[in-house]
Amino acid sequence: MINPVLKPKGNNYLVSEYQTAGQIAGAIVKAIQDSKPSAQYLSKFFKTNNPVKSLRLLFWFTKKAVPYKKESGNSQTAKTLPRILSDANKVKINGVIGGDCKHYSILVGSIGKALGIPMKLRLIAQGYTPVPNHIYCIAKINGKQYIIDPVLKEFNKEAKYNYKYDIKI
Repeated sequence: MINPVLKPKGNNYLVSEYQTAGQIAGAIVKAIQDSKPSAQYLSKFFKTNNPVKSLRLLFWFTKKAVPYKKESGNSQTAKTLPRILSDANKVKINGVIGGDCKHYSILVGSIGKALGIPMKLRLIAQGYTPVPNHIYCIAKINGKQYIIDPVLKEFNKEAKYNYKYDIKI
């Protein structure tokens, strides 16, 4: 039987039909807040004596448990932690439902916060306009920043960007 705190509620909702990066970021912050009970329950599986090791475990869990599946530009969703995990391996006619950088950021950000690790979201623009097209989490431990971007192949690596915007969570 699934723990009630992990049972997803409701459906996936579009952030907005023609969403801005600010609307998407706001929805991600809200999803992290709404995921707090589930994140607290799950955080015990990532808790170690070394917070960097805990982040590394969280990075690899996210990569393995939630297949990367980019959402189309006009159907950006924000999901709570239980919905992300529930949807992670459902099969539809057109492939696996997974998650993209938004969902990875919600998973990592909510569990990282539940572990008591200071976290922030980093939105980056990789093109020549300042409009962000990617998001991930940055943790701070003993004054050092650690990048947790499960879209990339390695822990503590950062994609190249031309613009960045940080949001404390």
